Amino acid sequence: AQYVAQHARPEDPEDVLRTLDRFAREERWLMSVGPDKGPLIKELAQRLPAHARILELGAYCGYSSIMIASAFGPQARITSIEIDRDAVASSRANVEVAGLSDRITFVHGPSTRMIATLEGRFDLVFLDHWKDLYKPDLQLIEQRELIGPGSIVVADNVGKIFAPETYLNYVRNCGHYDCEHREATIEYTSVPDAVEISVYRSS
Repeated sequence: AQYVAQHARPEDPEDVLRTLDRFAREERWLMSVGPDKGPLIKELAQRLPAHARILELGAYCGYSSIMIASAFGPQARITSIEIDRDAVASSRANVEVAGLSDRITFVHGPSTRMIATLEGRFDLVFLDHWKDLYKPDLQLIEQRELIGPGSIVVADNVGKIFAPETYLNYVRNCGHYDCEHREATIEYTSVPDAVEISVYRSS
């Protein structure tokens, strides 16, 4: 957050993302979603309404929140849940520099507990937190009817290195989703990774 405050142009989300990319490459690796998955986020924005409600699990430094908000535009609203207090503070600071604080709300606390407090339907759910929580948190989201037909669930980091079988077996075989697998790489590296896109049909 200090690096962004010192080097990024205020009110310029793309420059904030470029600044975070530069930090990750030149100072210290970041486990953000990274720039290579940007086209996927923009593709999803074209498939969902401009006023989409988006739920993100795992804020880290606010990178994906900024990328999603930029892709979807001013009518979309993002709720981002993050367990680490310092990560919430960094995310809020970076989002403020980007000029997007009115579109993104950060919630501090364990994902499972915070999901239980949410209401309404989300058009997009972005999973990028602890990998062993992907399945149980998604099941809780379903139980609370936080997604409906046409809602899209995106799970980042489902490459083999992350042992994603439990999650992938669920979304592919539970009968609720139409799934698509996209090959990718771990951010800022050439290590193979993947993203799973699951469109919710029904409960």
